[in-house]
Amino acid sequence: MGKISWYHSIRWKLALSYLLVSILPVVFFFITVLNDIESYYIAERHRRLQYTAHVEAGTLTNANYFDNLTQGPLMMAMNQGISARSQAGSYRIIVFDNRFMVVHDTNMLQTRNTIIVPEVVSAITGTGSTVGINREEEVVYAASAIFNENGDRIGAVLLAESAADVFDSLNLIRYTIILYSVIAGLVVCVLVIFASQVLISPLKGILRVVSKMSDGHFTHRVKVKGQDEYSYLGRSFNQMSEKLEQAEKAREEFVSNVSHELKTPLSSIKVLSESILLEETTPIATYREFLQDINSEVDRMTVIVNDLLELVKLDRREHGLHISSVELNSLIEDILKRLSPIAEQKRIILLYEDVRQVILDADEVKLTLAISNIVENGIKYTSSGGTVKVVLDADYQNAVITIQDTGIGIPEEEQSMIFNRFYRVDKMRARGTGGTGLGLAISHTAILLHNGIIQLASVLNEGSTFTIRLPIQRGL
Repeated sequence: MGKISWYHSIRWKLALSYLLVSILPVVFFFITVLNDIESYYIAERHRRLQYTAHVEAGTLTNANYFDNLTQGPLMMAMNQGISARSQAGSYRIIVFDNRFMVVHDTNMLQTRNTIIVPEVVSAITGTGSTVGINREEEVVYAASAIFNENGDRIGAVLLAESAADVFDSLNLIRYTIILYSVIAGLVVCVLVIFASQVLISPLKGILRVVSKMSDGHFTHRVKVKGQDEYSYLGRSFNQMSEKLEQAEKAREEFVSNVSHELKTPLSSIKVLSESILLEETTPIATYREFLQDINSEVDRMTVIVNDLLELVKLDRREHGLHISSVELNSLIEDILKRLSPIAEQKRIILLYEDVRQVILDADEVKLTLAISNIVENGIKYTSSGGTVKVVLDADYQNAVITIQDTGIGIPEEEQSMIFNRFYRVDKMRARGTGGTGLGLAISHTAILLHNGIIQLASVLNEGSTFTIRLPIQRGL
């Protein structure tokens, strides 16, 4: 398993996500607030300047300013009054006629020049807004119309005032916000990195164990603490690790058992064949005896290989299940009829009780194999004079098959392993039974394929009871 680069790490993705989620709303909030503050201060400055412009325009209207343009002393006095008010109010006053020519400028810069100012145009024509702002020069404007005696617009007065103090205050607020944002961002970064470390640390532990397991070390486990999602994941992973370890042990044991089961008949065949080859004057009877023994060992190997192939087919689902409607009562009767000669030979009584008629959806061949193996197993390990009883019953969902024998039983500590391949209780390992240790494993697999379950209850030296539950309808 390769090393994860830092930019692909979930830790940094989480850290970046938390950072964006925490910082971006704050930045957006500060920008919004700053814009609202700026709009408020500018609007307040506009209102005050607009009011002053109306007052100034009213003063010039009442003084018949444009009617006295030709009277030098009076005009000079009026302009001096305008300049005095401009200086007192700290704003610039520019008077325009209705041709947009500057009649008077308190700064004496634009007198007798024609200037098209949008606010002045709006004031004279009576359309649009009469306030404005020049952000580059940090100046706000307000214009108001001057009227004659007939109420006609004959000019306008424009007031221009510096808004540098407003922008200076806003810049100070902006820099303060940026400073606090940077500090908050650094604090959040530290907290997010710490939090991401806390969150990712358990996951790193799991990844280390995964890496070990990918190398075949199935004994490693995740250290679990707490009751959160990580601890639940760790426990689930440990359960999976245990199952993988058990599967690996079962595989190794399976390979060992297969080797053992095949090695024994092969060794016998080799010894018998060498005996025949080394003896130059071997009697015909001895030849026949040795060849019969070799034939028996070949038959035994054939049984083992056939059982192994059957297990492989079941495991791989190579042929699937050929589902059909099966009358279980007749199927069990046929099985018992076929096995009755074996039972009679051992003087074992076969009993059958069908409580009710049962028809279910199943693969008849595989189900026959599963039930046959269990019944035959009961016959093999039941002493002469004993009984093997099969009971068929059903509820509204499941068929229940109970196979009970009075055989040697199985120790409690070994009952959980009885369905393992090649597993045989020590007392059953005698070759006299002729078993391969695969019958119950085949039955177990076949029943699982039918979505059924098989359970064992056994008492040593008293007998065993296998209970099979199969859904009557496919999918239950």
